[in-house]
Amino acid sequence: MGKTTKPIAGQSQRKYFRDLFKCDSGVTPEAAARLTETCCSEIAQIRVRLPLVVRRPLKLGGASMALEAAKGAVKSGKAEPVKTASVDAAPAATFDPHAFSLIVILRKSGKSGLLAKLAEVSDVAHLRAIANAQHVSLDAALSDRAAICEAIVAGTERRIAHRQAAAS
Repeated sequence: MGKTTKPIAGQSQRKYFRDLFKCDSGVTPEAAARLTETCCSEIAQIRVRLPLVVRRPLKLGGASMALEAAKGAVKSGKAEPVKTASVDAAPAATFDPHAFSLIVILRKSGKSGLLAKLAEVSDVAHLRAIANAQHVSLDAALSDRAAICEAIVAGTERRIAHRQAAAS
């Protein structure tokens, strides 16, 4: 029997709260950001039910009711898995360069898996933002999307090699 819950903390927890509050139609983007920051500063670690793949909008009539329902579900231990709205519903201005980890994807899925994940990112500026945020150096002269993806993979491989060398 597999695990039915997963502990999350740090950036994963921040992303979880951000997505959770964003999918509630009764919460404004400003309130969602404020709630996310409050929860991240107050809560060190959470356990969430699996799978986390799909979220559904909360149908409770308002932010305060949604928060009260979430508190009640957590206290009673009967929290349902939360499902998100489709990715298309999210505004394009909310690009998150930490949405996935380059190192984790490279280690788990290999070079081809990382290239496939980077292929999902349509904007070259977003690729550069991912590399910058995750400390992968890129040559400023690169402008071709495929070359940038290859450079990100090579830089991620270097980061892993440097980590292994430092650990030995």
